[in-house]
Amino acid sequence: MDPSIAKAISEVLGPFLGLLALGAIPVTLMFLTKHFKLRTRELELEAELHGRDSQARLQAMETRLSALEGALTSIVQTISRRHELMQPPDAPQLTQESSRTPSLSQVK
Repeated sequence: MDPSIAKAISEVLGPFLGLLALGAIPVTLMFLTKHFKLRTRELELEAELHGRDSQARLQAMETRLSALEGALTSIVQTISRRHELMQPPDAPQLTQESSRTPSLSQVK
């Protein structure tokens, strides 16, 4: 390319590209600002929605856990009552004091 043609193109395109760049920078900044504000708001709403959903799931899980604990407690109580009922009435009740062996200082 001839240097005179390159100089003519740069003289014509230079101001045009400069004005385009100066006009595009503020528009781009406004677009980015609005876009990220909108995206932040969307993420906040989504987090709030998931927060309520997870709170409901947590409450349901706690309800199920308390029902399960109640069922296990009633089973344990039933089993312990059956164990008491299965002993004959004349069977001696073992206490902790009688089941221990006497210490050497108490034996004479």
